[in-house]
Amino acid sequence: IKQDFSFDHVAVSVSNLDRSIAFYENNFGFKCDRMMDMPQRSGRVALLKKRGFAIEMFAYADPSPLPDYRKTVETDLRTIGVKHFAIKVIDIVDASNRLKDNGVEFISEIAVGVRGLRRFFVRDPDGISIEITE
Repeated sequence: IKQDFSFDHVAVSVSNLDRSIAFYENNFGFKCDRMMDMPQRSGRVALLKKRGFAIEMFAYADPSPLPDYRKTVETDLRTIGVKHFAIKVIDIVDASNRLKDNGVEFISEIAVGVRGLRRFFVRDPDGISIEITE
């Protein structure tokens, strides 16, 4: 029997669940599908969805901050593990302008990436890198 695999979700830990949900809703159109308390872990978890892409978001009462070396693409790429996730847009220039107007922090400007598509990187409120790609 051949097994079929498909992408389901990406998980991120954040320092403030409500702030992060608002960031992803306001900037990328995600909607919070569900939220629940995790009393055994002193935290909460939310599931945000948009067009089959899901972000599972964890927030704890005592979070550990993102280390400085993980806050730049170049230094983070040298560290083993997941680096970022990408959000696809139709008009990259419009997306860049809209995110700048919203005060989102940019890591890079529009450039051609390895796949030959234009892309740029931004940070969420906790410094997590997000690639915006055509």
